[in-house]
Amino acid sequence: MNLVTFFRLVRWKNLLLITYVFFLIKFLLFPSLNTVTNLNILQFLLLWISILFITASGYIFNDIKDIETDKINKPASPIVAKKITIKIAKQWYFYLNSFGIIIGILFSFIIKKPIVSLIFIGTSLLLNWYSVCLKSKPFVGNFLISFLAAFSFVLLAILDINYHPKTLNQTVTILIIYGLGALAFFINLIREIVKDIEDVKGDNILNMKTLPIILGIKRSRKIAVVISSIPLLFLLFIVANLDTYYIWLNLYLIITCILPLLYISIKLWKIKSYKKMKEISTILKIIMFLGINSIIIISIIEN
Repeated sequence: MNLVTFFRLVRWKNLLLITYVFFLIKFLLFPSLNTVTNLNILQFLLLWISILFITASGYIFNDIKDIETDKINKPASPIVAKKITIKIAKQWYFYLNSFGIIIGILFSFIIKKPIVSLIFIGTSLLLNWYSVCLKSKPFVGNFLISFLAAFSFVLLAILDINYHPKTLNQTVTILIIYGLGALAFFINLIREIVKDIEDVKGDNILNMKTLPIILGIKRSRKIAVVISSIPLLFLLFIVANLDTYYIWLNLYLIITCILPLLYISIKLWKIKSYKKMKEISTILKIIMFLGINSIIIISIIEN
């Protein structure tokens, strides 16, 4: 297996996004707001690597379980059983998952909080449960995978921020990270529903019970529209209540998040062909990336 195939297998773009978020928060947001933190560089790197490995193994396991559906939904792009054998994919899953959990447990003992190791073990088990069982269930699987995506944002705030000095800066930092986590949750939830609509043909043939199959494509689109209104209203509330000192942040959020989300809502309401859902999924990814970059704007303003 060559490197290109391996990076495609572990969804390198998604892993790069996780890395980007972690490093932005740790080395830009925290210093700019003078946030008191608990983790040194080594501890931070162990946490990051553990999450990266467990996430990568989750993608591999999901691809192994999706071999049959991918033959129908994505005949040109499957990796497992086409580019590499199932045996090799399982080996890489085992290595990455095992190392991810071991590093997570090591991290937990280094910070003298062994109970934290349950987070890494639990995340691995939940990702497996999703691929084996929940993915084919209406909405539950969508909710779980969106929660785990958002939790990776919030975990750094939970473990790294020192909550004892209850200063204004500490509170602001926590609100920013939890706000980004909420945005990540809802955008991922919309994307999961959109992807289910994209894959409805193959999922239906294999008797999966996803939201579009149970309720139909039209109703699923409307549910996605309702969900998209939540981050939209959340962002409008933030923009309406931010001080004029943050005018550039307001303008940034309006241009990069609010207007695109409004466009997505309208598009989801009107779109007829499920084949055009790929465009919506791509736009949602861009919104998420640009939303994360609000950390840079905040850091510039605070400096």
